[in-house]
Amino acid sequence: MKRRDFLVGTIAMATAGCATAPHAGGMRKRDWGVQLFTVGTLLEQDFEGTLRQVAALGYKEVETVGSFGRDPAWLRAQLDRFGLTSPSQHIASDAVYASFGAWTRKEISTEQNRENYERAFQPDKALALVEDGIGKAKLLGQRYVTWPILMPRMLADRAILDRYIGIFNQAGRMCRDAGLTFAFHNHHREFQRLGSDMIYDLILKGTDPDLVKMELDFYWVTKAGHDPIPYFQNNPGRYFGCHVKDVDAAGEFAVVGTGRLDLPRLIGAARKAGVEHFFVEYDRSDDPMGAIRDSMAYLKRLPA
Repeated sequence: MKRRDFLVGTIAMATAGCATAPHAGGMRKRDWGVQLFTVGTLLEQDFEGTLRQVAALGYKEVETVGSFGRDPAWLRAQLDRFGLTSPSQHIASDAVYASFGAWTRKEISTEQNRENYERAFQPDKALALVEDGIGKAKLLGQRYVTWPILMPRMLADRAILDRYIGIFNQAGRMCRDAGLTFAFHNHHREFQRLGSDMIYDLILKGTDPDLVKMELDFYWVTKAGHDPIPYFQNNPGRYFGCHVKDVDAAGEFAVVGTGRLDLPRLIGAARKAGVEHFFVEYDRSDDPMGAIRDSMAYLKRLPA
């Protein structure tokens, strides 16, 4: 499954959270997490069995895609059952996740899935999605409610980008008032320019650092031709989490520890900047469970 197709199709979502909830603690040694999108097709086949396998591999934290179209209270019970905590969610309404499920079952096309996604995240609907994420986050014990992606049309010009930046600040206030934290997750498109300005820099500067935190994706920053480390160094305390990935010689996805990224360097810089949560993600794999198994084997070998 190609996440790029899915994203350019529809969904990669949500993170939310409750700062005082038992699921919201900081990262301890070896509390590696996984973005459950990676095993999304397996979850649809055997949800509980897949969570059991994730926990057995040694993962302690998971990042969700909304509540995967399921009752958040039921999902929380399953996480508790397998000793998993969830500090964050990529926001996704049940309707958006249903579109994703239909796409994975080949009931709708990639184009239809993308259109469903773009409609759901239009400016006039965005805050309703955030509100939905807040409600799910409270039930799931999450702290971070994360905006998962900006599609090309959302970055078409400065006016639409500025509108989304305003939405992010408003979402930050909504989350703060609910005892949670709003965050933004990057892909590669944000490292394009609008005029003389890089989109990602405009988002960083235009959003209130007290209201909008960031989740940095190692792969997509590198894919765009940039080094993640200056972002950590120049914005201490701004990043709550990272997607831990690797990049092969051709610039494609690689299992963590098998590619060309200096992951100890990246993870060290992230921790120094205050990052607490690290989620393994492999956007495209014919063997997703094998990918996260081998990734964990590598991460366990890293020094504390």
